[in-house]
Amino acid sequence: MITIGDLLWPDPRLRRFGSKPEMDPLTEDDALQEAQLLDVRFDALRSTVGLLFELRLALQLREGNTGVLVAQGVRELSWTASPRSTARTAWTVGGSTPRNEDRLFGLELGMWPAPGARLKLVAESAAFLTGNVPGLDQIPDYIEDDEATIRAGLAGWHSEFVPVHAVFLDPAPAA
Repeated sequence: MITIGDLLWPDPRLRRFGSKPEMDPLTEDDALQEAQLLDVRFDALRSTVGLLFELRLALQLREGNTGVLVAQGVRELSWTASPRSTARTAWTVGGSTPRNEDRLFGLELGMWPAPGARLKLVAESAAFLTGNVPGLDQIPDYIEDDEATIRAGLAGWHSEFVPVHAVFLDPAPAA
């Protein structure tokens, strides 16, 4: 069994899931449109960031219920958000812009509800894994449902994960 948190550690065995998904979030604009950003995990000791996505509402990535972006060799990570009126918010991706320049991977996410949030990430390499967390039957209501119901209806770092697709963006060799 593999958990989502296990994906934050480099494991060459994950390469066997390498295949082209419906769209590639590491190279194609708006591949993450309508996905919901659930969590961000930053491991400063290993310069690794994990972004956890709810994919059941995503427009492009429909072959799994959960997505995980793992970036290594992180150079920049920033989050900007306006104040919000509710304690819980589904940060829905309105636009995703990946950039691959100067042997670095970059990603900018624009999210709503209004007035929205922005996440920016720059790293030396990245992987995006699409898969399924068993037992995710219904998307919880972030406003009406209690905390236990919400947690039970969403993927978390300790959730079991069954990979479907994976794409990898390794750093280009120095010239």
